[in-house]
Amino acid sequence: MMAGPVIAGQPLQVDPRRIPDLADPVPLLQRLQDEDHIHWSGEAGAWLITRYDDVRAGFLDRRLGVTRPMPAPERFEEEFREVYRAYRNSLETWMVMSEPPDHTRLRKLANRGLTPTAIEGLRPQVGEIVDGLLAAMPDSGDCDFVNAFAYPLPAAVIALLIGVPTTILRDLHRWSDDIAKGLGAPGEDIIRPPAYATFEMSAYLTDFIAERRANPKDAIIDQLIAARDGDARMSSDELIGNLILFLFAGHETTMNLLSSGLRSLLRHPGQMQDLRDNLDNRSVIAGAVEEILRYDGALFMLMRFAAQDFEWHGRRIAKGDKVFLYCLAANRDRRKFEQPDRFDIRRPDSKQHIAFGYGPHFCLGGPLARLEMEVALPALLRRFPALSLPGENVAWRNNMTLRGQPSMPLRIGVGV
Repeated sequence: MMAGPVIAGQPLQVDPRRIPDLADPVPLLQRLQDEDHIHWSGEAGAWLITRYDDVRAGFLDRRLGVTRPMPAPERFEEEFREVYRAYRNSLETWMVMSEPPDHTRLRKLANRGLTPTAIEGLRPQVGEIVDGLLAAMPDSGDCDFVNAFAYPLPAAVIALLIGVPTTILRDLHRWSDDIAKGLGAPGEDIIRPPAYATFEMSAYLTDFIAERRANPKDAIIDQLIAARDGDARMSSDELIGNLILFLFAGHETTMNLLSSGLRSLLRHPGQMQDLRDNLDNRSVIAGAVEEILRYDGALFMLMRFAAQDFEWHGRRIAKGDKVFLYCLAANRDRRKFEQPDRFDIRRPDSKQHIAFGYGPHFCLGGPLARLEMEVALPALLRRFPALSLPGENVAWRNNMTLRGQPSMPLRIGVGV
């Protein structure tokens, strides 16, 4: 439960580990914006930052770092230490957890394979994957939208982009679920599940990269293997670590956006009808995607760590403190967006959201997620003229960082 009762007129005491339990966390986050926008949570040992301007400034503030403190291997039993060391070493190579100049170098090399032209060139193949998944869904009755569509689409797309075979998709789902636990699952062992998953992924990718070095093709993995910037290139550990990142993050975010986005449309029938009436209008489709990102994005927050002591709006941030930058709250801040709780696919400023973060560590896969949603939503709505939610109860993933549904019942045709 919250560290204190959430009662009007009383100071807020918020435990961010319980925010994912709330059916709708936005009112609580908005109250923090009004009453204590730089909020200290003693339960989590973290500062909760909720206003749009502060969150965006936090992403640019060099006093806040992304390097995650990790326990020493000696803390663990001997038989686990090799697995743990591999996990810690892998995280240290992830570009989202590296600082300049390493981050700048890794990002520049990765961008060689993820150019806008390369992403847009995937549109026909994404369409083929979408059509195949829709054809496999029932014409009527109930199904789990996450299992039937929202997970397999981005998983297949990221496998296509990187070049790994679709035969690993089941393992990828298991690996990704376990890695997600290490990014903010309260009350769970947040070391062992992601460590074992990373260990398995590293072993798989080591063999796969060796095969691709011998027989290169034309996927991002081949471009990353060959990528150079002068004398700079990715080391073997950096290559494996960032491929793990791409495989995990490349489908996790889009999976959550697809399910939450469809749910938002179904709960706003006027907006759904507007979208259905304009399925051939690329501008309207793109606007709907941006509003989905703003209104109910796939991230609660992104974590930073204070690299030094400093003051922020009169609060003393100590070196080593955790700082939670709440993207979900920022995108529903009335100081930035007029009537932020209104879902409006024609909102003129929706693209100013920070659902993918902001600044140097802005999500590298954001353009790919947008493309997948722009292809998937019109195709889904064309195929199924009648969709509904069988009930209002939503089970959210128990994760302080990632916001998404592990399953989403969807009714097609019948009883709509």
